[in-house]
Amino acid sequence: MRHFATMRLIIRTLFILLLSALAPQLVFADDDLQTLRQAAETDQSAKAQYQLGLRYLQGKEVNQDSRSAVMWLQRAAEQNYAPAQYQLGELYRTGNGVDIDAAAAVEYLTSAAEQGYPTAQYRLGTLYLTGNLVEQDLITATEWMELASEHGYTEARQALADLNEAMPADTVTTPSPEAQQTEDPTNEESAPPLTLDTRAAEQDDAETQYQLGEAYRTGTGEGISRSFKEAARWYGLAAEQGHPEAQYQLGEFYSKGRGVKKNKKIAQKWYKAAAEQGHVKAKYRQRGCGFC
Repeated sequence: MRHFATMRLIIRTLFILLLSALAPQLVFADDDLQTLRQAAETDQSAKAQYQLGLRYLQGKEVNQDSRSAVMWLQRAAEQNYAPAQYQLGELYRTGNGVDIDAAAAVEYLTSAAEQGYPTAQYRLGTLYLTGNLVEQDLITATEWMELASEHGYTEARQALADLNEAMPADTVTTPSPEAQQTEDPTNEESAPPLTLDTRAAEQDDAETQYQLGEAYRTGTGEGISRSFKEAARWYGLAAEQGHPEAQYQLGEFYSKGRGVKKNKKIAQKWYKAAAEQGHVKAKYRQRGCGFC
């Protein structure tokens, strides 16, 4: 009997010790949620707001509540917190807890992607690749996939390889090293007469020159076929006047040999010019230029 009583005492003692060991963790979990809420509400911490939004989205230690999740994620996104912007983009893309909203999805994903968030860059690439929520644009898809790849995003690298295989022969993409030395990058159909108003462009209106560059780059302007050579010319005129987006695009053209002879130095020159004006994608190109 004495032995039994001793064993029971030992078991009870061990049980009490176990509860004592667990108690701080249980209290910490409650304090963690309280601390998180306080940081989100009082300190306006974007990270705390994002994490609190995720908890409401997943029902982790709180009742699942999509409305509260979106509210906290939006507060974080308004502070340019890229993970929150990406999460909101995904919610509006999939309709998880909210109505599907193509414009909101693309806006949030783009905001995150432009801050260098690779998952958002990859997602945008897939949207432009498939034409889901946006007009299909293989060139833009390639650009976002390249940026994601430079962050080591494996899926983006595979998508780039698939893109090069899947593109039709008459579509100009990032050339292979062999093609760069044997193909003439300016070998394109001659551009038809412009139907856009070129008077402002000819009078050194940088924005109009940039828009003409865009029209030739995408081939979406009325009566305009894609011509990288013409796009490079108009981008160049706008870039010389300090147009940051034109400078970035011109850097891209020299980086890949689109419409101009491939030249790393000139590419870096224009990336630097655009980056100095705050162009986000140019900053990342200037730092790594992994595909130059």
